[in-house]
Amino acid sequence: MVTANKEKVTQMNSNYVQTKQFQEKARQRRRRGLVRRLTAFAIIALVMSGVFLSIFTSQAATLNEKLDEKQKAQAELKEMQKKEKMLKEEIQQLNNMEYIGEIARRDYFMSKPGETIFKLPSN
Repeated sequence: MVTANKEKVTQMNSNYVQTKQFQEKARQRRRRGLVRRLTAFAIIALVMSGVFLSIFTSQAATLNEKLDEKQKAQAELKEMQKKEKMLKEEIQQLNNMEYIGEIARRDYFMSKPGETIFKLPSN
């Protein structure tokens, strides 16, 4: 019954109806345009956030590498400072004549006048 009544109803072609149809089509076009703009904005936002995320992670990795290098350099610096301190002490000792005499007797088997050197087995 309902379908039979719809076939009998004709649409009015008045100014009011045409204006309403035009307004409805314009509203649908604006809505489609809005959806397209929002979709484009969302895609651009996703791409930009992906780019920023990749930049951030690469910078974080670079920063971690630099921090590791800094720690290694600081450890090397401490080691070099210890070595420098030992070398300065050795320089002071080498300026001492008694120390030089001790090295000469130990390494080159030199002796003081009246001294006898005995070499013992190492085991």
